[in-house]
Amino acid sequence: MIQNIIVGFLRTLVAGTLSAGILYSPAPAAAQSDGSVRYYWVTPGPLYPNIPKQSFVIAVDPGTAAQIEAIRAQGGRPGFSGQIAEGSVDYNKNYYAPGQPRWNWHVTSVAEVFDLNSTFFPQCECPYLIAHPSDIAVNPAEWIRQNGSQYTPVRYEITAQIDPEKKDRIANVSNRGLAGNGERTLITGLIISGGEPRNVIVRALGPSLGPLGVQQPAGNPKLEVYNSSKKIATNADWRMDARADTIRASYPSLAPGNEKEAAMLLTLLPGAYTMHGINEDGTEGVMLLEAYDVDAGSQ
Repeated sequence: MIQNIIVGFLRTLVAGTLSAGILYSPAPAAAQSDGSVRYYWVTPGPLYPNIPKQSFVIAVDPGTAAQIEAIRAQGGRPGFSGQIAEGSVDYNKNYYAPGQPRWNWHVTSVAEVFDLNSTFFPQCECPYLIAHPSDIAVNPAEWIRQNGSQYTPVRYEITAQIDPEKKDRIANVSNRGLAGNGERTLITGLIISGGEPRNVIVRALGPSLGPLGVQQPAGNPKLEVYNSSKKIATNADWRMDARADTIRASYPSLAPGNEKEAAMLLTLLPGAYTMHGINEDGTEGVMLLEAYDVDAGSQ
């Protein structure tokens, strides 16, 4: 269970922590109810930008889902503790990886959920706290034999509810036009429908259009992606994208031909997005904005 503790006790248990909070203590596994199942996508938390780009999915009952949504409604970061077992299930995918492969292990039950913003954990290199999904996947049976079946991944958080049974896809998007900056920004929209996250490569091309006969191509494209009015990603040199190596290895035909062009591999939840193309040269030039649904294998 989670116990409230006073500040002085917290200082003893959590070095360097000076504010009151709650200390995590494992609870026994709770059986799932017979109600409808809700699926949640679990991804790396923002405090750990350098951990592997991996994700997995948990299934919870409606009561647990309500707890998760309550934490999210208060601006919290939901985490969980549960039990795992070897073996794959259809819904437990690594959506960040090409082809969305299923893990060879899964969470069998969720004992509790909590707000990662206000919960403190033992400061230890305990595998049940710090293991990445791929660490378990090396040999799930052996990992569980050595470390037990409890898994409380404190570096990962519950990001969004998804629906793996609601299949859909986006259509590839392409828009060519004059782009500058400010009011001359070239904007293209795309919508991801369905119930699952999708891997999308977005590109802003300019210099490579010249050899194709395009007059006055944009010399230095910058690409920004927005969800509503919130900017969620930006890139001005595709080689600097955090997942550039994956673009090179898995989608080589979509790697831009010029280092000044922009491209990003994004894993996006269903929703409406806009791509903003800006010519950082400060002049107007022809730019091509594109989005490719790489999960559909269409390039």
